[in-house]
Formats: sequence, structure tokens, C-alpha cells
Amino acid sequence: MRTTLLFLCCVFFTTVLKAQSPTDKRYLDSLESVFARARTDSEKIRAAVLISSYWVYTDTVKAMAIIDKVEPLAKGKPYYEGLLISVRANASVFVDDFEKGQQRLMAAERIFEKQETPEAYGQRARLWYNYAFIEQRQGHDKEFLRIILERCIPYGEKSKENGLLSQYYSAVGVAFMNEREYDKAIQYQQKAIDRYKEEGRKDDFIIWNYLRMATCYIYKKDLPKAKQNLDIVSAMPESKEERSYTSLYYTTYAQYYGGMKQFDAALQAIDAGMKAAQHLNQGHRYSALLYQKYSLLKDMKRYREAKAILVTLSTDQTFIGHEKNQLTLKKEMAETMASLGDYKGAYEMMMAHKEQNDSVNNQVVRRQVEELEIQYRNAEHEKKIAVLESEKKEAAARARNQALFNWLLSTVALILLILAAFSWLFYRNQKKLSAQEEVNHRQQVKEMQQQQQLVATEAMLEGAERERRRVARELHDGLGGLLSGIRIKLSGVSRSDEELDKIIHQVDNAVSEVRRIAHNMMPETLARFGVETALQELCDSLQTPQTVIHFEAFDIRKDMPVSAQLAIYRIVQEALSNALRYADAKNIVVQCSQNGHTFFITVEDDGKGFDPRRPQRIGIGLTSMENRARYLNGRLELDSQPGAGTTIHVELDLETKSREINTLQEV
Repeated sequence: MRTTLLFLCCVFFTTVLKAQSPTDKRYLDSLESVFARARTDSEKIRAAVLISSYWVYTDTVKAMAIIDKVEPLAKGKPYYEGLLISVRANASVFVDDFEKGQQRLMAAERIFEKQETPEAYGQRARLWYNYAFIEQRQGHDKEFLRIILERCIPYGEKSKENGLLSQYYSAVGVAFMNEREYDKAIQYQQKAIDRYKEEGRKDDFIIWNYLRMATCYIYKKDLPKAKQNLDIVSAMPESKEERSYTSLYYTTYAQYYGGMKQFDAALQAIDAGMKAAQHLNQGHRYSALLYQKYSLLKDMKRYREAKAILVTLSTDQTFIGHEKNQLTLKKEMAETMASLGDYKGAYEMMMAHKEQNDSVNNQVVRRQVEELEIQYRNAEHEKKIAVLESEKKEAAARARNQALFNWLLSTVALILLILAAFSWLFYRNQKKLSAQEEVNHRQQVKEMQQQQQLVATEAMLEGAERERRRVARELHDGLGGLLSGIRIKLSGVSRSDEELDKIIHQVDNAVSEVRRIAHNMMPETLARFGVETALQELCDSLQTPQTVIHFEAFDIRKDMPVSAQLAIYRIVQEALSNALRYADAKNIVVQCSQNGHTFFITVEDDGKGFDPRRPQRIGIGLTSMENRARYLNGRLELDSQPGAGTTIHVELDLETKSREINTLQEV
């Protein structure tokens, strides 16, 4: 099971030392004891910072209250002034006030950059780490990586402080997870673990990294290695305690069980993770687990239970607080309703999704235009006021009446300016509405043309396949039966003759060839057992002593439309035919896999290859494959060089094709 998840960098907003889990009451008691017994201002401030870092997870009011107590003690001490500003910035981020958080972080940076001490470099590394986290939360993944590599790691090295570099390696690994570059992610997570072990540290971060490595292996479909990392975590004593990573621990196990098709165990793991997230007050993690449970139930085709979870998520303020989640919720609800047969409700929900999506895009553009207009009007207004003030001062020197006249004249001019601005805005909005109506009309015409093209393509391919079936029947039943009759009659001739035996052998070969041609034109295995079995049989039948054909299939579902299965079969059949005819290959590898509604085909041989830039080498076979790929809204890529073999990659969109077929059936 592949669940759609957003990988966010797990940043622990720390200052001097890393705060423990919010459930560790003994840790809090020890900090409060240190705070009460502190003899110097610096000791008291450091203890207050750690207490604030503890409470910031669950109660920002308490986190800031302790900072307010020690703020007077930091006056005149630049290091501690910057430290307290950094803590307040962290609190702003936890309540999603990113703009204020970034402002405070930069204020702290201006203080710390004047101090060239290891401790100051450590704080600079931390504040830039939190600044990078804000950029990532706003969707700026490249900026996140740049800050980590150019700021955090260099400052962390200068601080010579244990724990920082390993944390930043881990953050880079998570960034690569977001980009689906799982090999690089595993490399950096392992680098972070090795760094922690070198420093002799044993804390929650090691468990976080092992869990992320397990997740990467799950997405790479390397479940044995994922299990190895999960077993390492399970063997660690810390994993038995309820900490901030507990919900992620169960989330990863749920993904593993889903990949193993052990759905009941996956559901149990999700429920355990939701319980832990709820107890730890991890609202975002709880919502993510609830959505993961919906995806699992959907994969199990338990649509009614899946729909109930979507209804629950629609009232979860943590989940629907992000507009993208609202759009995702509507889209998934439409698909679930369609699976339950509620096509009217599914259509209404999909239209609601489309309307909200359009509204979001329009609001962004409108907000940007309005901001520019406000800035422009303010600038013009300020300029006008300056002119009026100047005129007023000059008029006052001449006479009071002249000043009054100028003021009245200016007021009238201002009113006219406002009326003109409103008139211009009204005209512009009317023009926008007209342009939008024209765009909608063109879109409707385009959709109708695409639908007509789909009908024509469907009819053409169906006609071609119907003709193949007819010719196959005539070859098998007509010519095949005739040859079989001739063979029987020849076998009944009593005279033994070597020439007659040769003729009978040739007739046998002709019968076999007719049956092979009929089978290739319309394989019965495809209709009876599905495309995976049909492709395996095709590869076995085409294999020769000179050419070995390897067939590999991964996660091919059997519920795809018959027309899609037939198109996939024809693409592979044509690719193998070309390889056997022209490549002189010793080995051919055919790989077919499916990820959700996307189907991948790779046919690779070690033959003599060719130059694809030469037009004469592009034959009917390749054109046929490209047409069938376009029929399934896919694309075909050809990679070949003389003497280096040939590789064909095909990516097909089965979901779009299924929707188009359903639309045609409704029409």
C-alpha cells in the first residue's frame, strides 16, 4: 500500500540543549528545580529556555510566560538577548505565524553575527535551521536545502557542538524523501546515524532516522530491508516508551504491513498510532494517520468505512485548515462515492472540487492585484497630500480666503479622483468577466472535440481488434481445419514413402504455424486470465535457443479495463517482434509494473541497436506502439545506439482512460 503523505522535516526547536518529549514529567521537574536553585542570571536564563522548549510543543502560553520572567535578566547581554528572541521566534512558528517567526529569527541573527564564539555559531546554526523549516512549510524545498547546506552545516562545524551536524544530515535526508530520491535520502539518514553513534549519543533522533530509512525502503518496495530497520527500532529500549516518535513508529509499521498485504495488521498499527498521537496532542500526526486509514480501507475496497473517515476528516479543523487538504478531501470523496455507485453525489462533489480549485487560483491572482493597486493608490495619495500641504502653506502666506479656496478645490479634485478610480475598477472587472466567459466557452468546445476524438479512436481500435478476431477464427477454424484434414488423409495412405512422410511433417508445421498466428492475433489467455498471464505466455512462446526472454511483473492489478489490457499486450508484442527481427539479441528483458493508476512498460535488449535519428529506421511497428500509448494517455521513449542495444520505456495513465470510458458509457 502506498499512502500519500507529506514529508515535513522534523525540526525540534532548540536553543542551548534539545528539549525532551512533552510526556517526560521527570525531565520537566528537574528543569524547574534547576531554575529555582540557579545562582547566576545566565544559569536562570538557560534553565528558562529549556523549560520553554519543553512547553512549546503543547502550550505556547506557558512557554512564553517563563521567558517573560527572565527577559529583564538578559538586558545588556547580547548573547542572551539573541537567545530569547530565537525562543520567541520558535513559539511564533508553532502557532503558524511564519512571518513574525522569520522576522524574529533575523533579528536574532543580526545580534549573533557580531559574536565569533563557538556558542554563538551554534545558535546561528539553530536559528537558520528553523528559518529553513519555515521555508519548507511554505513549499520552498530548494530554499530549504540551500539554507541547510550553506548556513546550518558550516555554522554547525564552527560550533564544534555534538548533535548539530547529525541533525542537519537527517534534515537533508528528509528533503530528498520529499523529492522521492530515496537512495540519497537513505545515504544521509545513515550518515546522521553514524554521526550520532560517533558522538556516543543515544536519543530519539536515532529512532527517527531508522524509521525514515524504513519508510524509504517501503517506497522502494524493498520490504525486507524496511523490516530490518523496523526490527532495529523495536530492539531499542527507548521504542517501548511513549515519545514524540511513537505515532511515526506505528505509521511506518502500517505502511510495511500494507506493502505485505497484511491489511488487518496495518489497520491495528494505524489505530495504535492514532491513540498515541491523540495522547501526545499531535493533531497533525493524528489527521495524517486517519487519512492513511482511509487510503488503506479504499485499497481494501471497504468504501463505506472509507467514506465515513472522509466525513470525519471534513470536520477535523487540523486537516481542513489547509486549503489543499480541502481540495484533496473533495476529490477523494467523489471517487469513493463513485465506487459506492452514488454517481450523482460523486459528480456534485467533483464539481465542488473544481469550483473551489478555480476559486483558490482566482483569489491568489486577485489578492496580488489588489495589493499592487493599494500600494499604487497609497503612493498617489501621499503625493497628492504633499502637494496640497505645500499649496496650503503658500496660500496661508497670502491670505486666509485663498487658503480656503485651495482646500475646497483640492477636496473636489480628490472626490473626482476617487470616482474615476471606482469607474476604472468597475470597467476592469467587467472586462475580466467577459474574458473569463470566453475562456470557459473555448474550454467547453475543446472538451467536446476531445470526446469526439476519443469516440473515433475507440471505434478504430475496436474495429481493428474485431477484424483480428475474425481473421484468427478463419485461420484456426478454416485453414487450420483444412490442413488438419489433409494431414489425416495423408496419414491414411497405406503406402510407406519417405517423400510422403516429409509432406506430412510439412503439413504438421503448417498447422502449428496457422495456430500460432491465430493465437498471436487474439490470445485466449488475455481474456481468460488477464494481461500478466498473457504476457508471460507471450514471452515463453517467442523465446528461442538463440534469444532468452525474461519477463518480470510487479503489482499488476486485474481490474483494469479490457481495452487497456489489450493495448498493453499489443505494445509488448510489437516491441518483442521488433527485437527478435532486427536486434540479433541474446537477452531480452520485459518489465511491467503498476503504481496506482499508472502502468509502466520497459523492454530492453542487448542487441546491435540502431540510430533512432535516422527516419528510415522508424517503422510501422514503432508508430503502432506510439498510437496505442497515446490511446492510454501515455508516452513512449526510445533509447538506442548502434552496438549498445535498445530500450523502450512506456508510461500509461489508466485512471484517465477509465474515466473516459465511464463518461462514454454514461453518454
